[in-house]
Amino acid sequence: MDRNFALPPIGKAAIVIMILLGAGLPLLVAAGVVTKVLAGALDPLVALATTALVSVAVLAAILPMWRRQVAFDGRRLQVTAAWYRREAPLAQLRLDEARIVDLRERSELRPFIKTNAVALPGLLAGHFRLREWRRKAFCLVTDPARVLALPHADGGVWLLSFEHPQAVLDILRRAAG
Repeated sequence: MDRNFALPPIGKAAIVIMILLGAGLPLLVAAGVVTKVLAGALDPLVALATTALVSVAVLAAILPMWRRQVAFDGRRLQVTAAWYRREAPLAQLRLDEARIVDLRERSELRPFIKTNAVALPGLLAGHFRLREWRRKAFCLVTDPARVLALPHADGGVWLLSFEHPQAVLDILRRAAG
């Protein structure tokens, strides 16, 4: 049975940005479309279809950002971060080198370049390069003060925020034996 670890909430700034984008953009498009309809420059059915299409596209882009989960089945760690998913057996994680870090103080581990990721204030999810640009990081960071840095056998590092990162590290180390 999988154990899901407690994650810190998404930052307020990220939530505000997602709400503004999720509600604001469709409303802005709707206002522009209504103006065109009232001026007789656009058919009402085309206007409705345009507004619906924009709303669905924005929701399809924003809703997955709420997907966050770190599960452990005793042998394998599975991370879901927005659209991204990674999993690894414990043997691929170098638990002896893992440590709890505050990314505000540890600039060498701070995600620097997005390669395929979401980066909002209060939410880093996906694939990044670190300041030492050759090193890769897979991130699910919502609280930079409580991050478990898990070096991976491929040379990269997983940066994961947890409510209780030390307890998670202890559980993983016990399971690895």
